[in-house]
Amino acid sequence: MLEALVKVGAPSFFPYVSAIAGGNGGLCSLGAVSVLNGQHKFLPYVANGINWVANNGQDVISANFSGCIMAAYSDHGTAKVCHVSTGAGYGDCKAAWDALKANYNNVIQFKPSDFIYNTPHIRCYGLITSNMQMYTVLVQENRALLPNGTHSRSEMKFAKIIRAY
Repeated sequence: MLEALVKVGAPSFFPYVSAIAGGNGGLCSLGAVSVLNGQHKFLPYVANGINWVANNGQDVISANFSGCIMAAYSDHGTAKVCHVSTGAGYGDCKAAWDALKANYNNVIQFKPSDFIYNTPHIRCYGLITSNMQMYTVLVQENRALLPNGTHSRSEMKFAKIIRAY
């Protein structure tokens, strides 16, 4: 399972896409990619959308979370995971999600950002495993001020993993 590969202080191997445009306030299926030799899936954030992917028995990660919802559910026998856009500035799909999820079975959901606490981070990922465990994974980079006034950056490293439920 993917969470077993996350080691605090180790380089992050998680992909990242800042956002994909194209949400219409409801369901969409855009930009999901297989990661780690096809063993897991990355589901990007779609502004003003409920972006979903069939998980096919794989762990699914998504980013970046600052208040959005990550959920898993069964839609007519197909297991799916989604990233629900929330917040007025990017298109709030919470009401649409609340209406849609009434039609699905085995719905679980969480807000990965609820588990940040005071941990410094640059990105907040959500992870839902194939056996429906939910995690928040925080990634950090270190910056240093150089004598010439510029900043150096280190590679992204895992800062924390928190089992949400």
